[in-house]
Amino acid sequence: FPDMKHGDIEEAGQYFQDFAGRETDIRSALLRWYRAQRRQLPWRGDPPPWSERKTKHQSNCANIQGRDEQPSSERFFKNLRPSTGHRPIVIDLDNDFIDISKPEEIFPLSAYGVWVSEVMLQQTQVEVVIPFWTRWMKRFPTIEILASASTQEVNLLWAGLGFYARAKRLHEGAQYVLARHGGVLPSSVETLQRIPGIGPYTAGAISSIAFGQPAALVDGNVARVFSRLCAMNFPAKSTVLFKLSWKLAHQLVDPSDPGTFNQSLMELGATVCTPTSPLCDVCPIRFACKAHELLRKALVPNVTHFPARPVQKKRRERSFAVAAVTDGSAWMLVRRPPNGLLAGQLEFPSVEIKLEKEENNLVKTLDNATKDDVMHRLWQSMVNDFSLNGVVLDPFEVPLEHIFSHERHVMHIFRGYVTARPLSHTSYLEVFWLSVSEAEQNF
Repeated sequence: FPDMKHGDIEEAGQYFQDFAGRETDIRSALLRWYRAQRRQLPWRGDPPPWSERKTKHQSNCANIQGRDEQPSSERFFKNLRPSTGHRPIVIDLDNDFIDISKPEEIFPLSAYGVWVSEVMLQQTQVEVVIPFWTRWMKRFPTIEILASASTQEVNLLWAGLGFYARAKRLHEGAQYVLARHGGVLPSSVETLQRIPGIGPYTAGAISSIAFGQPAALVDGNVARVFSRLCAMNFPAKSTVLFKLSWKLAHQLVDPSDPGTFNQSLMELGATVCTPTSPLCDVCPIRFACKAHELLRKALVPNVTHFPARPVQKKRRERSFAVAAVTDGSAWMLVRRPPNGLLAGQLEFPSVEIKLEKEENNLVKTLDNATKDDVMHRLWQSMVNDFSLNGVVLDPFEVPLEHIFSHERHVMHIFRGYVTARPLSHTSYLEVFWLSVSEAEQNF
């Protein structure tokens, strides 16, 4: 506790990893609060309309954080046009075919539905997941149907949700469950963890919520709640915090209603005990919170003192030259390698380029000499790798920036035009020529 006075550390230490015998009171308070205040969500078996209720200031923060001065990929590629003499091709990706304003059905609570929701909710907010989950469950209502689907079908339903490796693991997990368990998810944590893509947290969620087993679970929200409840000042994503949180989770889980209790813990972390703006005044277990007690004694500046802030790793920064090539009726796309970032996804062909940085940032605009050099390298790749001998490239003035969790990409776009598609190519990447409607129907 680096921010405390030396004489106060010993007093704070008594709270460390300890519920002070209040387990029963904490369980009861959490369950009462959850049953009265919980959000209505489709994977919980709730009827529509489904709620995305969070405090107004949380929504405002999310909106501010989501703003980006760079043009979105949808808006950018929508504006690509062939040069004079070619029929304009408009890629309109602004048509959102996900509509949850008029939900039509209730999805019964199921182990499979819980599994899908927990995978989708990893690093993704509830309000984003709801339409993807409902669409997924309509298209793949059973494990057997998901297992028999093609990779392309799975990726199409997942498109837009990000972190595509999750879809791959879910697909592989369904095939495993079909082969080993006849398409029925097992109920025990131990057996669930043998399924590809299911770890301790997801196994605990499925086992407790769907089967009523007294299984514990810990995700980022739960670890944060425990960090403040027991005044554990370890970094938010540290191994030691999660190990201690698992110990506490096993100690606190309600044996009579473990599924509801686990959901109440996660709900508390998601809507009340938030990372930067906790709502302590409405917290149902404030009476047992050691962080709040230390705050009242002026031993810490805020409950957000717990958990400690992790050391932020700097994102890897990369630049690419991208060729958006059309023959006037279709666009050339390539499939990414089966492993790594965006594995197996379709994209415009590109080459990575090394550029000097400006004021510790990647170059976002190219001078004429650099632009000519980059365009020549891209042209060579189009000719040598994809046999686009007659391709004509034009630079698009505005680059596209995309930020991943661990990388930041700046993409310098060059529009390409060919009069005929090559019959063969030497690249190891699979090549597709697709119209907009074909891409929407098949990928």
